[in-house]
Amino acid sequence: MKITQICMQGAFALSLAISPISAAAQVSAAEMIDAGMPPGLANFASAVSSSEGDWDSVNQYGCAGAFQFCPDTRVRYHPSSLESFLSSPAAQVSAYRRYMADEWQLATRNGFDELIGSQVCWGGSCRTITQSSIIKGCQFGCAYHGALGRYYRTGDCNQARDGNGVSVCTYLIRGAGYDVSGVTGTAEPGPVLAGGIGTCFDRDLMNSSGLRVTSPFGVDRTGRASAGYHLGLDLVNDEGEGSQVFAGVPGTVVFSAANRTNSVFVETPDGRQRVGYLHGQARRVAQGDRVLPDTVVITQGDAGTPGATHLHLEVHVAGEIMAALGEDAGRAWPLEDRETFFGSKQSSGLSGASLAGAAPQPFYVVNPETYLHRRLPFRESRLSVEQYARQGFSRPDGLTLEPTCAPGANMLDGGMMSSNGGHNVMGGVAEAGVALLGNPQTSANLASSNRRDAAIQYGLAAIGSARNGSNMGRVMRSQIAVMTGLILTTE
Repeated sequence: MKITQICMQGAFALSLAISPISAAAQVSAAEMIDAGMPPGLANFASAVSSSEGDWDSVNQYGCAGAFQFCPDTRVRYHPSSLESFLSSPAAQVSAYRRYMADEWQLATRNGFDELIGSQVCWGGSCRTITQSSIIKGCQFGCAYHGALGRYYRTGDCNQARDGNGVSVCTYLIRGAGYDVSGVTGTAEPGPVLAGGIGTCFDRDLMNSSGLRVTSPFGVDRTGRASAGYHLGLDLVNDEGEGSQVFAGVPGTVVFSAANRTNSVFVETPDGRQRVGYLHGQARRVAQGDRVLPDTVVITQGDAGTPGATHLHLEVHVAGEIMAALGEDAGRAWPLEDRETFFGSKQSSGLSGASLAGAAPQPFYVVNPETYLHRRLPFRESRLSVEQYARQGFSRPDGLTLEPTCAPGANMLDGGMMSSNGGHNVMGGVAEAGVALLGNPQTSANLASSNRRDAAIQYGLAAIGSARNGSNMGRVMRSQIAVMTGLILTTE
C-alpha cells in the first residue's frame, strides 16, 4: 500500500485517507470540550475525528490520536513521547488548536481562502466552500504545490488527490459549514456565498434501503392529502416504522415536542438554517442538545398521520439570506418569528422576486430537495399526478434536484429543471422554455393562472440582473430567464 503523499511530506501534515485506522469511534463534541476544546470549535473537531480516530488511535504509519498526527507533525506540536500524547486528550486538543492556527495562516498566505464562497461538487454531493472547508482540506497539507493547492489552481477534484487516490474535495465538502471563527478570528463573510449558502446533509437521513420521496414540496395537495400547500418533503424507506432518522447536519436542537406531529428541529451552528423532522414515532433528543450528522433525532412514525408512516422533512433558511438571494430564492413560505416553526399551509407562499428588498422574516421554509445528501428517486406514482403537473411539478428522470445546498431558483413550484431533472449550469431555465414551447396546453394553463404575473416580474428582475451583473454566467442565465418569461406571458 502506498503511504499518503502528504504524510511523506512531513512537517505540517496530518494523516488522511490512510487505511486501516485502528479506531472506529469518533470523539464526541462533549468530550472535546472536556479536553479543553472551545465550545465553538467542538463540533468541527468532532467531525474531523470521525474520519481520523479516537484519543488512543495509532495507525500502521504511526499517526496518532483523535486527529491522527503523523510522527513529524506530532513531535513539532508535542515534543514529548507518543505515550504521553495518547494518554492526554488535553495535549491532543492543544496540539490540534495550534496546528489549525498555523495551517490557516499558511492557507491565507497561499491564497486558498479565495476559494471561500465557491461551490465544490464531488462524489454526488455539492457544498459551498467555507473557512472550515479550508481547514479540513489542510489535512492534505496547505503547501502551495500540495493537493489543496492543485485544486486552488485547477478547480479539478481529480487532479487534487493524495497518494491513496482520495480527492481533497471530499474533505472540502465534509468540512463545510462549521464555526471555526475561533481559529480564523472572523465569521464567514456575508450571508450569501456564490453557488450555495447552506448546509447539505452529510448522510442519508434514514436507512438507504428503498429510500424514496413520496410527496413533493410546494404543491397544493387539497383533495389528495391535508388541504393546502405541502411545506416539506416526505420520505420513506423499506424499514418503515421505527427506522432511525439521523440529523444529517451538525447543530443544536431548538425545538423538541410531543405535539401532534412529534417534531424535532435542529439549527445549524451558523444560525442560517434549520431542519425539521416530523411525524416521529419517538423523539430521541431534547431542546438544547447538540447533535452531529449521525445523531438519531427521531424514529420514523405516523404521529398526526395515522397509518401513513413517513418522515416529513423541512428546511428553513434565514431571512436575510433569502432577501439577498431575491429572484434566486425560489418559492418560500415565511415564518413570522424565531419561535415559529410551522408555516401556514393555506398560504401559496412568496416568489423569490418578491423577497428582494423586502424586510425579511426570520426564517423561510424552502424546498429540502437541494439539501439532500444525494439525489433520491420519487415514488413513480407521484410523478404522474395530473394535479401536481398542473402546478409545474416535474422530475423527468424521476429523481430529486441536484444537491446544491441552497434554495432552488424555482419560479414554478416544482422548479426550473434541466432535461435530467436537476439544475443545469444555466439554472435549467432554457430547458423549461423548450418544454413550454413544445406543449401549448401547458403554456395556456400557465398563462391563465397567477403565474403570468409572476413570470412578468421574474422577467423584469432578470433584465436588471443582466444589466448589472458582472458575472457572465449569471448574465446569460438572466437573458434566458427573460426569454422564458416572455414565452410564459405571451403564449
